[in-house]
Amino acid sequence: MISIITACYNSGATIKRTIESVLNQNGLSDIQIEHIFIDGASKDDTVSLIEGYRAVYEQKGMRMIVISEKDEGIYDAMNKGISLSAGEIIGILNSDDWYEPNTVSVVQKAFNNNMKADIIMGAIYLHNGKQTIIKRAKKSWIITSRHFNHPAMFVRSDCYQNVGTYENSSISGDFDWYLRAMRKGKNVILIPNILTHFSVGGASTKKSFPGAIKKIGDRYKVYRKNGYSCLYYFECAFQELAKYCLIRE
Repeated sequence: MISIITACYNSGATIKRTIESVLNQNGLSDIQIEHIFIDGASKDDTVSLIEGYRAVYEQKGMRMIVISEKDEGIYDAMNKGISLSAGEIIGILNSDDWYEPNTVSVVQKAFNNNMKADIIMGAIYLHNGKQTIIKRAKKSWIITSRHFNHPAMFVRSDCYQNVGTYENSSISGDFDWYLRAMRKGKNVILIPNILTHFSVGGASTKKSFPGAIKKIGDRYKVYRKNGYSCLYYFECAFQELAKYCLIRE
């Protein structure tokens, strides 16, 4: 089984596309899917839109779980989803993102071909409002979140159990988790396949100069906490200021 977790809050404008990208996965002859929605007590029609698909999930033999309650933020919601997951493999799909039609089958094949892999990570289409860019995960002598694609990351459930939960204190909680996994020697396999469409405009990409400065500090703390050099401050500053200058609102 592959578990897909979607954290959402007031996502009525985008959640249908996310849902349908899971329902329309192909090549699932021997793959079970469960889709877990962790809603932060939305005030719009998010939950009713999700529930409207329950019969379709059942028809396709997919398990669907919906939890709607106040939470402590997106990483708290992800952690709730992980704790509920029954799958051997876990992916996290944001409520304004969507999968390629063959994502699940590609991921299953990658894990089958790499039995010792703890983490499989692919490429993403990054939609920034002006154009679509392909962002590929990479291994480099400098560890940077520029080479990290959380929306295209799938993790064995026992890896989450060993590394622990996401920390909710930083906008870079996903990258912090990845650095902790690397420190524990987890086996990361990068694949060239584009797995996920990522929409710029979420919490990690909202544009303001004070926000960019805060993100520099948050990201730098993540590096330092995981034992990286103080020189990584320049990497954080370069990345966040470049995003501030280039990303369209």
